[in-house]
Amino acid sequence: MFSFTRLRGADPTLGVEMASTGEVACFGQDQNEAFLKAMLSTNFNLPKDSIMLSIATDEKRFEFSESALALVKLGRFKLYATPGTAKYYKEHLNLDLTVVQKPTDEADDGAGTALYEIKAGNVDLVINISDGTIRKDEITSGYLIRRASVDFGSSLITNVKCAVELVQCLERGMDKPGAFVPRHIADYYEIPPVGWTLK
Repeated sequence: MFSFTRLRGADPTLGVEMASTGEVACFGQDQNEAFLKAMLSTNFNLPKDSIMLSIATDEKRFEFSESALALVKLGRFKLYATPGTAKYYKEHLNLDLTVVQKPTDEADDGAGTALYEIKAGNVDLVINISDGTIRKDEITSGYLIRRASVDFGSSLITNVKCAVELVQCLERGMDKPGAFVPRHIADYYEIPPVGWTLK
């Protein structure tokens, strides 16, 4: 967890040198439960109605493909996507996502743009995966989308593996009220360990 809201203008992505600050560890019945508890403990807000996808490379788009299908199948979310992401999922999965234009600068927030939807409060979660790109326009537009999501209160995920894990949790209904039952730590000692045994 890192408080980007306190650092005006900072790019809300973490490099390897910053990714370990403020780590959160949580117990759960399985990986999904522990992951979601960790996310929620950092004041992450789960999406209720809408998600924006902006994924810079085909490699990462492919990795997120099953999750994109799962979100459509859930039928609970309005799905926005930047042009390249929308085109990829249309061509490869025949998904119709609401296209929003990438911003060219901070003032590029007219109707039909990613910034407009974020600033208007129409996007609960932004999945912005930009790693792997070196094109200046991707870095600039990605930065503007990430920064707007932090500044205007949309949740933000910048790692494709975290995005996939979150969608698995949503598929399992772990975002529903009462999905987690508070437990005493001793209850977790009864869960069979993975990778090692007790003597």
